[in-house]
Amino acid sequence: MSDPANVFFRVVTRIKESIAFYPVLIPAGYVVVAALVLAFESTSLATALRDQLPPGLIDADNSREILGTLITGIISLTVFSFSMVMVVLNGAAARLSPRVLPGLISDTRNQVILGIYLGSIVYYLLMISTLNKNDPTSVPALGLSLALLFGMLCMALFVVFIRSVSQSIQVDWILSQLYSGASVNLDKRRRRIAGLAEIPDATDWWCLPAARPGYLREVNERRLGKVLHKRNLIAMIQVEPGFFLIEGHPLIKFSEPLSKEDAAEVLDCFDFHDKEFAGANIAYGMRQMSEIAVKAISPAINDPGTAMRAVNLIGVLLKRLGGVAPYDIGCVDHQPRLFYPQLGMQSMLQAVIAPIRIYGGHDPQVLITLLRCLKNALHGSPSEAQLEAILDEIHAVRDVADTKVENPRDRCAVNEELKRLAALQDRPTTVALLPVEPKD
Repeated sequence: MSDPANVFFRVVTRIKESIAFYPVLIPAGYVVVAALVLAFESTSLATALRDQLPPGLIDADNSREILGTLITGIISLTVFSFSMVMVVLNGAAARLSPRVLPGLISDTRNQVILGIYLGSIVYYLLMISTLNKNDPTSVPALGLSLALLFGMLCMALFVVFIRSVSQSIQVDWILSQLYSGASVNLDKRRRRIAGLAEIPDATDWWCLPAARPGYLREVNERRLGKVLHKRNLIAMIQVEPGFFLIEGHPLIKFSEPLSKEDAAEVLDCFDFHDKEFAGANIAYGMRQMSEIAVKAISPAINDPGTAMRAVNLIGVLLKRLGGVAPYDIGCVDHQPRLFYPQLGMQSMLQAVIAPIRIYGGHDPQVLITLLRCLKNALHGSPSEAQLEAILDEIHAVRDVADTKVENPRDRCAVNEELKRLAALQDRPTTVALLPVEPKD
């Protein structure tokens, strides 16, 4: 049976990613506000406030008409807004990549606006249910004043929502968001592993296999850290976040064997899902950018400019990855007790650069941009392993250009970029790159 803390951890993780999170939470807050307002209406302060309001706001018929108009108007805004969200999601899936949908769905700003719409409707319905045309004192003076303010707030938020939706469908904005998220995750990772010289050798450690299939999304580090601290253990996860496992696949190794009870408790700390969404993993964001670039190169979209922008942003991230060890840490008390593997440069380039190289090999401008991207990566103080991986990818781009680019002028343009790479004096091994000779 799952531990309640782990069940709560998994539920919270899924709820926060749902488009219904804030649209359900915020109306509950409006219900509380309505209850407080109705309680206030029975006090002497409410009577004094009613005397200060214009006559049109203390008449039951006028109040009912005002609230009815607000309900109708906000429902129309809500329906239109939900329709706009669906249009945006369909357009993003068709023009960009289906993988960007979870990020658009979980956009907090749009969820909050939709939640305020629904909360306002709930509030208006509660207020209108208290009106009695035969009893003038039944008109909620404060409640009606707040209803007007909520209505004006909804109209202002509708303008914000339109701007947000129109912005979120723009590919440049989506690429910028992916780049910013990847940069933030990389900065956090660099800070976590700062000062850590090397990771322990887990070759001979005791291994615990996965008990169920799915993508590894999150780990309840608080609960797992208690187990590690209590037993004075060090653990190393065997797969990077977002990896798909099956039953029996090596999942995590421990410096000492675990009992059956501890092993079951550890397995319960892992959150597996049938959908890949590893927000804290820089490689996932870079793969999304790569997929957008590949989709932009396709004949159906035919937008190489978007692909080149994505490649340029990927080049900045590859440069910043230079010298960063391919692991992360967690469960830190006085020392890190949990180690996460991350994609190395070789695997990263194969997952991110190779698809663009393969599908964009016919476009010399895309190939030149890829070479510049890899040149930027060389300026990031890469380790020896990273340097070797980058140089291998440069050779692969060169070979694609030699195979697919036939026009002599285009081949010369690619050749010029190769010469710039070979001219890097601090990287003498790049001199071994072969020029792209024009074909007869």
